[in-house]
Amino acid sequence: MKYFQSIPTHSMNCNPFYVAFSFLLVLVSTELGWYPKEGLVSAQLFSITAGTMVAVAYMYGKDGVLGQFLALLFFYSFINITPSGVGYLYTLIMTITLYFSVELLQKMRRRRYALRVAFCFYVFAMPFIGASSLALLAPGNYDLDAALNLYLTDAIGVLITGPVIALVLYGLSHPNCLKDLLKRISIMSKADWLYKGSLVLGIFLVLHFTDTASHSPSMTYMLLAPLVTLAVFNFSELTQILLMIIGYGQIFHPSAYDNLHTLNTRLSLFFMFSLIIYIMLEYKRSLRNEIESNLQSLYFDKQSNFGTFQKLDANSLVKENFIVAALDLRPVFKYPLEKRDSILRQISRFFEGHTKLSEQCYMLYDVSALIMLTSNTENAIAELEMIPAKLDKYLEQRQINFYPEKIFYCRCRKGIRIKQAVNRLNVNMRLGDKGTPGYVVDCDDTGLDDYIAMLEELDVSNVQILRQNYLNIANPDKVCFELLSRFSFDEKVLNTGIVFHCAQKLGYLEQLEHKIVMRQLVYLSELDQDSFEYGSVNLTPEYLSDGAAVSELIEWVDTHSVQPNKVNIEVVESGSIDNPELLQENLKRLKNKGFRLALDDFGAGHATYNQLLTMPVDTVKIDGSLVRNCIADPVKRTIIEDLRCIADTLKITIVAECVETEEEADYLKQLGIDYLQGYLVHKPMPV
Repeated sequence: MKYFQSIPTHSMNCNPFYVAFSFLLVLVSTELGWYPKEGLVSAQLFSITAGTMVAVAYMYGKDGVLGQFLALLFFYSFINITPSGVGYLYTLIMTITLYFSVELLQKMRRRRYALRVAFCFYVFAMPFIGASSLALLAPGNYDLDAALNLYLTDAIGVLITGPVIALVLYGLSHPNCLKDLLKRISIMSKADWLYKGSLVLGIFLVLHFTDTASHSPSMTYMLLAPLVTLAVFNFSELTQILLMIIGYGQIFHPSAYDNLHTLNTRLSLFFMFSLIIYIMLEYKRSLRNEIESNLQSLYFDKQSNFGTFQKLDANSLVKENFIVAALDLRPVFKYPLEKRDSILRQISRFFEGHTKLSEQCYMLYDVSALIMLTSNTENAIAELEMIPAKLDKYLEQRQINFYPEKIFYCRCRKGIRIKQAVNRLNVNMRLGDKGTPGYVVDCDDTGLDDYIAMLEELDVSNVQILRQNYLNIANPDKVCFELLSRFSFDEKVLNTGIVFHCAQKLGYLEQLEHKIVMRQLVYLSELDQDSFEYGSVNLTPEYLSDGAAVSELIEWVDTHSVQPNKVNIEVVESGSIDNPELLQENLKRLKNKGFRLALDDFGAGHATYNQLLTMPVDTVKIDGSLVRNCIADPVKRTIIEDLRCIADTLKITIVAECVETEEEADYLKQLGIDYLQGYLVHKPMPV
């Protein structure tokens, strides 16, 4: 029944060839199936006949039913005449039953459960209808034992011979299927041949041993059960062979026909095996369908219509030299779920209709990116370079608010674990600068590898604390300083700005700041508290917005020999402030505990007049970009002078950073700036 749904549905028009062919098949099988035995009245073994009748009805529809009706009618009228008419009764019952089955199965042949219905109907229902009808309507010819015998033989005949005959008939009209079958058999390994041959031989030996030794049916069952179970679970294609071996081993044996009870016992034993095999095959079928369904969901993402990581991993293993590229979709994932999926489907349609990469695109939700595989050629890179602009135009026409910036790519070779390439692309996407020119970014550049490795390890031995003193213009004897940090990895000094940029983009900033500030506080605790006015430490708004981090900072100072007013916390520039209310609340907590507060980098980033007016700071630091060359720039001087006036009003002090010339220092002193910081005053030195 494997080919059930590929068998054509026959029309109402009668096909004489199918009728005649069915007539001959059923007539011959009925003659062969007539197996009279002395002492068994009307104990015909219709195993071959029943299987042939089902096969022709299954293959040829109503034409097959008509052919088998004429064949049985001819057989009981001219070859094996039965005066009681029980043969005609059997013919009529089987014809009506098979005609009904054809009507039923043609209506439901496309249903998912049609194969199961066909199996159960032909193996269980049809033999039961025939046997029970004869037992009720012709009790003189068929008592209960004889009816049971007919039921079992018909069911076994359908089970054994029906699929084989149907497969042969299907193969006659579809020669390719036989070629495929022979091809699969020919490519079997020696181990498979040996294993399957051993199982079949074992079953033969059990049947022969139990028959010749006159063992009870229970002994046969106990010996056969493990072999049959092993065969079915490992090799489904053996089941038909097993059924034929066991069935005919039970039926066609001299001792099987000593009496009807013995025969029915042997048939019942075989029928029990058939049910067990059917249950195991059904379990394997359900398990296979479940696995296929799971694989489908794993390999294909229904929301985006792209492949998944599992498919990407499988496909990349068979490629030689290739390129892995990524389109950053993080902005899309900020939208609500419904809008996000709608945009992803539009992106999928774009790749399907406007590129050659659709089959090699994979949606990775954990990195919020679309991954693409392509050949390692200049033409492939050129095609990647055109995608952002084309996709932007495509989405703009559909009024979708997503603007793809760049495509990141790296080159890979066969055998590389795709996770490594995806991680590299993910890092570069997170570090990517939108301001850089071009539409493609080559991620094979290893310039940031040391920075990333340092952050991943984050060993304190790679962090060095520096000190840069201020000049207190009003009281030069008062010592103030800022504690800075310098980083190294594998004995190479790293750029501090790039370290903090990578830490922020890659999610290491909080951990990095914690290690730095704790080392700086330890340094402050080791100084004589009367030897300096205050020391400054730099913290980002993200760190200061964390209530737990602020609490830990306050607790550490309380439990160590550091006076809070000796610690000046500089709120450094690090992009936009996500939660200004929470930041304000934590700054007030620090202020109330006695800490000094400063607004760093005024004139750059978030350090604007609004923050100056709202933050409870004691000091504001003028960004070095305003101080540098301020003598020759009237705009810079105007900003510094305005800030001086605002600071006087707010009663806060001012520190000017990056003072490098005497002219700049004289101008700032004359203006009334409180502190000077820069190479002219003091160069940063390791503590």
